[in-house]
Amino acid sequence: MNYRYERLSDNRIADVQYLFKEVFKKNVSSEYLLKKYATNYVGVKHMCFLAYHDSMPVAFYGAIPQLFNYDQQLFKVAHACDSITLPSHHRKGLHTNLAIRSYELMRENNIKFVYAMHSENTMRATKKLGWKVGESMIRYHIKILTVPIAKVTSRLGFLDSAYQRKVQRILSRFEIQASLLNPLHNENWLCHAYSSSFFDYKNFSPNYLIEIKGVKMWLKVQSIIHVGAFHAESTLDLKVALKDLVQVGKKIGANEIQFHVSENTAQNSQLNQLHSGLNSWTVGYLDLGSSMPLDKLKLNYGDHDTF
Repeated sequence: MNYRYERLSDNRIADVQYLFKEVFKKNVSSEYLLKKYATNYVGVKHMCFLAYHDSMPVAFYGAIPQLFNYDQQLFKVAHACDSITLPSHHRKGLHTNLAIRSYELMRENNIKFVYAMHSENTMRATKKLGWKVGESMIRYHIKILTVPIAKVTSRLGFLDSAYQRKVQRILSRFEIQASLLNPLHNENWLCHAYSSSFFDYKNFSPNYLIEIKGVKMWLKVQSIIHVGAFHAESTLDLKVALKDLVQVGKKIGANEIQFHVSENTAQNSQLNQLHSGLNSWTVGYLDLGSSMPLDKLKLNYGDHDTF
C-alpha cells in the first residue's frame, strides 16, 4: 500500500482529532489539540508526522518539544506521545516510518533526545527503534472518604465546566502567582526546566499552582486530584499539607489524590515515609546523538503530555 507522510501543522489537527475518535473513541476537541501542540515557547513545534492513504489520515506519531536543564544548561528535548494507527493499517510499518521521520526532524532542530512514560504497548513498539529502557516511576494513591462528585461530573460532560469553576473558587485561596521551580533541579538531575511560559502553555487543561502550609504543589483536578510536582522542606511539612489537601478534596468531591514520582528523589523519599508506593510508568528514551547523561534523567507527573 502506498502512503504519504506529512508533517503535523495547525491545519492538520482535525486529522489527529479524527484518529483519536476512530481508534480511542475519544472526542478530543480541536482547540485542545491545537493548544497541546502549540509549543512556541520552546522555539519549535510540530516535530511529528501523520500518514495518509488515499487522502485519509491513517496514523500519527505525536511528540511534544520541551525545555530541559542540566548542569546550568538549557536544551530542547521531545516527549513522545499520541501514537495512533487505524486497526486496518496495523503491521504496515507506519509507526516506525513516522517515528524515523520525526527523529530526523528533531535532529535538524537540535533536539537532544526523545523520552516517553511507557505503557506496555509503547515499550514494545520502541524496541526496534533503538530506545533504551530506564527506571520505573512510583505512584502513590491517597484515598479520600467523600462522595465522588468529581467522577460524576467528569462523566457528564455538560456539568464539567460548572464543576471546574467550583474547583477554581475553592483553590483560589491557595493559589500562587510565582512559577514552581522544578524540585528535581536542586538535586542536580537532568530534568524539565519549569518557567512561567511553560505553565502558561500547560493551561490547555485546568491546572493550579498552590501553596498549602508552606508546601508548593502543582495540581490538576479531573475526577481526582493529580499532583504534577511538589516541594516540601521536610516529610513532616508534607504530612501536614496533605491533611489539608484531603480536606480540600472533600470540599470538591474528589475521592483520591494521586502522585507519580521518580525513584531516588526527595519527592519519592518523603511520600514513601507516609504511604506505600506502586510501580508506575517505565521511562524510556532515545539519544539523538547528543551524548547526554540520560542515566540522570528524572521526571515528574506534570511532565506527561496529558497533565
